[in-house]
Amino acid sequence: MRVKNTTGATSRFKSAQLAIFALLMLAMSASARALTLKEAVELAMRNDPAFLAAQANLNASRERAGQAVAGLLPQLAASANATVNRRRYTLHTNPSPTDMPAERYNSNSAQLNLTQPLWRHGSMIAVAQADLAVSQADFQLSAAAQDMLVRLAQAWFDVMQARDEVMSAEAQAQTAQRQMELSQRGHGKGVLSLTELEGARAKYGQAIAERAAAQSELEIKLATLEQIIGTAEHTPPILSDQFAPPPPGSNTPDPWLAQAEAGNPTLLAAQRALDAASEEVRKQQAGHEPTLDLVASYGKSVQEAGISSGQPGFDSRQSTVGLQFNMPLYAGGGQNAKVREALALRDRAAQELEGARRKARFAAKQAWLAWRTGQARETSARQAVHSAKLALSGAQSARARGVKTDLDVLQAQQQNAAALRDWRKARYDAITNRLKLKAACGQLSGDDLSELDEALDAAPGPNPASQNRPHAENNSLAGHYSGPY
Repeated sequence: MRVKNTTGATSRFKSAQLAIFALLMLAMSASARALTLKEAVELAMRNDPAFLAAQANLNASRERAGQAVAGLLPQLAASANATVNRRRYTLHTNPSPTDMPAERYNSNSAQLNLTQPLWRHGSMIAVAQADLAVSQADFQLSAAAQDMLVRLAQAWFDVMQARDEVMSAEAQAQTAQRQMELSQRGHGKGVLSLTELEGARAKYGQAIAERAAAQSELEIKLATLEQIIGTAEHTPPILSDQFAPPPPGSNTPDPWLAQAEAGNPTLLAAQRALDAASEEVRKQQAGHEPTLDLVASYGKSVQEAGISSGQPGFDSRQSTVGLQFNMPLYAGGGQNAKVREALALRDRAAQELEGARRKARFAAKQAWLAWRTGQARETSARQAVHSAKLALSGAQSARARGVKTDLDVLQAQQQNAAALRDWRKARYDAITNRLKLKAACGQLSGDDLSELDEALDAAPGPNPASQNRPHAENNSLAGHYSGPY
């Protein structure tokens, strides 16, 4: 009799624990809102630091291009001054010097100078180099956008997978709880030993720990997504069971590798960097060449006193026009060192281009192989789901005939939940690998992610795992953990 009372108290305590956990989860879900992938892309474009940094780099490159063009345009400068003068003359006469009265007067002047470069080869090369730098920054921005979309998709589906793990862990915890309750009843009737009861309790404790770990992992994945979109207010959606990832479309990765070499933005940016490095060599070599400028000036000065004491003031106007030729002869070897430095930097840029080409091919090949493997896993996981559903249906029918117990049905439900989780993970991986492949080829855009919204349900649907359960007390979490299980 004492054992039976203890068992009832333990059951009530565990039910209270589950109720508290359900209330906490409901409170967390109430603070979040549904977010579409289209909205997530827009948030990422406004909040992702890496993408915004690449955008700022492009703006800076455009301004540097304007500075390079300015080196070939007329340079106009004006200057003016106003001066108060005090002058005293002493005449050297014989036998003694004679002092003249002190003078105070103002003098003012203004001058306008014009320089128009006629031949500056280095400045001409600098303009072409700046244009290449703008093109390089543009491709770097495109690469940052591709990377941002891939990180966003990966973080998004990681959140969905973590949510599935939480739901699967909850199914395991409910099964372990039911098994523990049955063990307690069997021990109370003397059917099961204390060792078997403690084993059931240990399994239940492990299931509770795994559920807590899964929930923590979900919070971590949400925090990772927050780093990209700037907000953690996100409710994981559900991927429609009718959605099927498209096949790779070819039996070999060769077409994708060719597209990666032609369109990978990081590779194209490296090519522009090499072109700009070649222009830098030409620009430094042009440092040995002469320059020719057209120079002109106009000035006016007003002085209230003459050059010597007693002379009247005067106004002076002067204008000049001419050519200015400059021929560098010797700079201590500094210009030659600059040329050698530019040549070394060009060699480095050539090696970085080859490295970018290899990385682009590797990324495309890796994504294609992962995509093809994901298709096979998705097919296998879908068959496993079908088999698990049949097993669950058979267990429910056998329980109705008295052949199997409630625990057998719960275990079949748990296996069904795990099969669904694995199937959805296979589809998540197939989707993200396809997006990575398009990014490696420079073809990924926000529309590719927005189109997935049609296959995502903002709110979870009914929980099949909570249906047809043998005891109502096991449904304490059904209000929150609804969804594909």
